[in-house]
Amino acid sequence: MSADVLMQGLRTGLTPFLGLPLVLDPRPATGVVLGVPCDAGVINRPGARLGPWALRAASMGLGTHPMPGRLREGRLALGPTAAHGWLDGGNIPTLPFSLKEALETVQATVGAWAMTGCRSLLLGGDHALTLGALRALARQHGPLGLLHLDAHPDAADGAAWGTEIHHGTWVRQALEEGLLDPARVVQAGLRAPRFDDGELAFLQAAGVRMWTPEDLRDPRLDSRLAADLAAVGRGPAYLSMDLDALDPVLVPAVAEPVPGGLSLPEALRLIHAARSWPEPWLGADLMELAPTLEGAEASARVAVHLALHLLA
Repeated sequence: MSADVLMQGLRTGLTPFLGLPLVLDPRPATGVVLGVPCDAGVINRPGARLGPWALRAASMGLGTHPMPGRLREGRLALGPTAAHGWLDGGNIPTLPFSLKEALETVQATVGAWAMTGCRSLLLGGDHALTLGALRALARQHGPLGLLHLDAHPDAADGAAWGTEIHHGTWVRQALEEGLLDPARVVQAGLRAPRFDDGELAFLQAAGVRMWTPEDLRDPRLDSRLAADLAAVGRGPAYLSMDLDALDPVLVPAVAEPVPGGLSLPEALRLIHAARSWPEPWLGADLMELAPTLEGAEASARVAVHLALHLLA
């Protein structure tokens, strides 16, 4: 981030994500970053509605060229800025207490930007809002592939809480609505305790590939993992990350932290798999940062580094 951008933030009080140009009307661009300030779908530990502000603040002063992960033929693999051609589109104006309205607004906003050829990165906000983005993109492109990094499968039926949708139901709804191609859906990082096996049985019957952290760390499964990740990108695809996929030692400020999560290199390995997809992902998100909870500043900084690699 340049000194000019930092000075602009000091003068205006605005903190666009990674210092990107702030543009609120849909227009052609490489992509747009959109905050989704709503946590009406959170069951425990609310606060994710404030996530977009925390993530923008954490991005101030951060460089936009991620360090190459390794040498290539004895030289660093240098590349352009990760955020080249991207805009900050501000926050999607969701009402804080109506999840139905929020989903409709997310769908309309993501759809309007997508019509200009713009990809989208959502800064959450609770994970139920991903359903709005999937509805918008599937309407234009047909069933999507999905790389879903999460401690939870998010395929509950909602009955236990008396609602058809919350942040633990959106994958089931997306599959039932035909928004996803189940043969191109991979979930990684799953480890949360369950009330029963209903979610896993549903996903298994649908053909979804599920990976626990232990599976991901087993070198004997590397070829199978590579094949699953490649399958996601054989058509239009979306990449969704609940920050509780990472170990709570790294990211404690989330609604549902679960011990034994992914390390940062493990998460980056999964994100970097998208580089081999024939076409760039259409949309992505980083969800469930709750800056009202302990460890928020460190959690936001980790999340911003993940976002930088997503844009790269």
